[in-house]
Amino acid sequence: MSNTPVEASKSSLRSELDAAFEPERSRFVVGIDLGTTNCAMAYADTHSQPIRTSDPAKASDPFSRVEVFAIEQLVDFGVAEKLSTLPSFHYELAPRELEGIDPVYRFGATPATAHGIVGALARERVVQAPGRGFGSAKSWLCHGFVDRTSDLLPWQGDDSVEKLSPVEASRRYLEHLRRQWDRRFPGHPLANQDVVVTLPASFDEVARQLTLAAAQRAGLNNVLLIEEPQAAFYAWLDRHQQDWDSHLQSGDTILVCDIGGGTTDFTLIRVLDAQDSRSDSMLNTMGTEADQSQHAAAGLDEVLRKKKLLRLHRVAVGKHLMLGGDNMDLALARLLELKISGENDRLSPRQWEVLIGNARKAKEALLSDAAPEQYAIALPGIGAKLVGGSKTLSITREWAQKTLLDGFFGKVPLDATPAVTQEGFQEFGLPYESEPNVMIHLAAFLWEHRWAGRQTSEWSQQEGGDLQRRAARPDWVLFNGGVLESPLVQQAILDQLVAWFTEPTETDWKPKALSGNRLDLAVAQGAASFGLVRRGEGVRIDARLAKAYYILVSQTPKRVMCVMPATAMPLDRFCLSDKPFDLLLGQPVQFPLVSSSSQLNHTFGEVIDFDPNSMTELPPICTVLEEPGRKGKEAIRVQLETELSEIGTLKMSLLRVDPVQRWNLEFDVRGVQGLRESGTSDEASAVAAGRVQRVVHQDLCERAESALDEIFSASGTVKPKEAFTLLSEAVGIPRREWPTSLLREIWRGLLDRNTGRSKSPEHEGRWLNLVGWCLRPGFGFPVDDWRVQTTWKTVHNKLAHRSAANVSEAMVLWRRISGGFTAGQQQALYQDTWPRVRGLLAGTGHEQLNLNVLMEQLRLLGSMERLKASDKSAMVDAAFAGLGRRKLEPLHDGLLWMIGRLGNRVPVYATIQQTPAIEKVEKWLAKLLQLEVGLRSKPAYPLSLMLLARKTGDRYRDVSERVRGEVESVLQKTGHARFAQLVSNGGGLDQEQLDTIVGETLPLGFVLAK
Repeated sequence: MSNTPVEASKSSLRSELDAAFEPERSRFVVGIDLGTTNCAMAYADTHSQPIRTSDPAKASDPFSRVEVFAIEQLVDFGVAEKLSTLPSFHYELAPRELEGIDPVYRFGATPATAHGIVGALARERVVQAPGRGFGSAKSWLCHGFVDRTSDLLPWQGDDSVEKLSPVEASRRYLEHLRRQWDRRFPGHPLANQDVVVTLPASFDEVARQLTLAAAQRAGLNNVLLIEEPQAAFYAWLDRHQQDWDSHLQSGDTILVCDIGGGTTDFTLIRVLDAQDSRSDSMLNTMGTEADQSQHAAAGLDEVLRKKKLLRLHRVAVGKHLMLGGDNMDLALARLLELKISGENDRLSPRQWEVLIGNARKAKEALLSDAAPEQYAIALPGIGAKLVGGSKTLSITREWAQKTLLDGFFGKVPLDATPAVTQEGFQEFGLPYESEPNVMIHLAAFLWEHRWAGRQTSEWSQQEGGDLQRRAARPDWVLFNGGVLESPLVQQAILDQLVAWFTEPTETDWKPKALSGNRLDLAVAQGAASFGLVRRGEGVRIDARLAKAYYILVSQTPKRVMCVMPATAMPLDRFCLSDKPFDLLLGQPVQFPLVSSSSQLNHTFGEVIDFDPNSMTELPPICTVLEEPGRKGKEAIRVQLETELSEIGTLKMSLLRVDPVQRWNLEFDVRGVQGLRESGTSDEASAVAAGRVQRVVHQDLCERAESALDEIFSASGTVKPKEAFTLLSEAVGIPRREWPTSLLREIWRGLLDRNTGRSKSPEHEGRWLNLVGWCLRPGFGFPVDDWRVQTTWKTVHNKLAHRSAANVSEAMVLWRRISGGFTAGQQQALYQDTWPRVRGLLAGTGHEQLNLNVLMEQLRLLGSMERLKASDKSAMVDAAFAGLGRRKLEPLHDGLLWMIGRLGNRVPVYATIQQTPAIEKVEKWLAKLLQLEVGLRSKPAYPLSLMLLARKTGDRYRDVSERVRGEVESVLQKTGHARFAQLVSNGGGLDQEQLDTIVGETLPLGFVLAK
């Protein structure tokens, strides 16, 4: 098996060719920090000489070329100023606020709708009118359980406000920077400059790709990405170009601690000897305790340790932690809410958003050097919640500091590990970390990576003490991120490190801090500095991947093969050239992926046992191999190639050698749909629960296809009604136990026999029924989106026999796979179906519909969670009207089920921003509670109550405590104790309840989203 990157000679030749045909370099190199709370931009003019400056906002080294770009933005209506940062907030101006606002500061899909602004004024207006704006778009950009390209911000905003995707919000921040740059440097537009954009080191592959897409849509053509902790360290190197190696020595470990508004990132950088030929091979080799003892006894000399020629290696990156300043704001706001409202009441969502904005300001003020003794927060009155207008609350410096420092930076033992539980705060629908103490996450990171990048020579002469503990100890700390602007927070972290790592013989030991630039500017400055380093100016960090990727190659026993080693460098490419395999064109192919940030010593192509303690299962990379103009099945021979891109992302492709063709394998940018109702919200567990399922033997699939031929082929003689019995006997498994992989294979066989449904109305009806059964629920299995789209093209408006029974079967099919439809497809079905249903429910329709067809249409409409909130509200109101008509009594249970599904607090497959507003749902619950006895005896009645009142822990979805109490009491009295518990305490559903909600028995092994 070939397991080497592209040969060095080829790499050298490629570099020479690139250099020979390299276009003229841009005059400016620009760094952009696309932050959760603030954006910043810095640049270097390559035509200028290094600058001397005492301005602390600029790099202070006299040889630096990096300058901070002052960003012009609105600070008040009609007032613009140049500030060093651009607050990452978006606000949509109300019509009365548009007058006098220069279009250069506004954004929108068209000039007529250009009402959006970003920056300082947007931040202030979000506090004052929270329903019209938002912040923290970057947190949504890395939220793996939503479609990050969908329009979902502002989360629970006013209905009249334009919704934006996290990608579009990021684009607008970047476009504002581009506009202001182009105004200052019209002869050198930003589109033509080299731009380096930063992102968290722990961003997943999808978030990296979407960040790049946002930059490209903003008009930035020459973009590279760099991780924020690296950029912060480049900023320090830029300040110390002439003396950095006098501060550091071989063997030192640098901990970059980056705590921003939305994320916490840890990175380890090791200092190694530049001329040590053994450095590369010794990276990540310390391994087991037995290995460590052997290394310590080896007696290797320390000559190389004393040399001043040094290299910098990034050797470890922490896991993604949605934990930062936003969490501190939420925690402080919740404690203040308790002071205002008490334990049994909550502020309205609008008051809560105002309170969070004020809590952020209070945090920044009370953790600063010049913190006041008291800080006053004014909360405006809204409705009758706060009688007598605004409410003023005063908090003390001592209370705030103790609350925030103890809660987020309190001391813990070195062996502390984060508990595996559900997420913490659910505000705004974001899955924040359940463990808020940063020190616990830091302890786990340092201990897990204590041997990463260590060399044997570092430990050959070590004697006594705790070798393991000393291996985990950092020598230097570089702080970065807005939260760490507080000296109190910095000191808390330094004190914790002293408590962990002080040896009995080193009572005066403490980690040394690398003094950096201004923390809110360092990342942008470092990104610009990295741009210069790429041109040969300055010291480059050897940034290996620092985590390994594997694909699953065996389920029993579970084994994985390394497809990207942790030692990989950007542009390294690997190919399984001597182990090609055959794939069918037009058929889905998937590669279940696994990653590890602690298994760092495996080589490409190495097959090892899966370790659940150190490896994380990722969503599979999937594709459908198609060749334009070619139909039918054809087996082709392909090779698997992997590459680490220059921006540090994993690229996988399938290469056909003869003729040469390439198919790129893509991550699913829409997020993990479904699969989260299992009591855990951990993405890896969710994926493992639903996406990694038993694959059936090919012989089973062939037997199923033979059975389908007996029904749907031209010579088939088996009656359609016997299809399920025949298939179950053929595969030897009862139909309710067919694994999802078998279901999807039978679906493929049905689509291959599409013409067979035209044999008779009965054949078409059974074909439709089988297709829906085998593709339900339309999502959750790799490449289901392709299957649903294929089914849509094959069936929609293409019935061969339009009998009432087949129309009903088509409705059943669409309901079963509705979770796989796009919002546009659901809207099309809604427009086809709802006008006729609405008239019948209201008693104004003249068309006579079969009741079975009407029931299926109701259930289909109730299943379409991606419809607009206004459309859902119209359907629920009409459903209540239908409940008042005796003539429609056979449909009453279906109407109640429909009401529950459309008002569900915990969507089955849609993202949670598509749930109806609390005010609407509370009105619907009031109507349900007032229904007559006959309707309350329907089976769907308690289900509908539970779905509308179920507790989620998210104030934007939960109805009031009073309403929940009323619903709980009714459910208890009617013998529905389990539903009552879900209303009062929340929690997951069992399989029977899930099937009832969906209106369908789910495939074995599926668990639904929450």
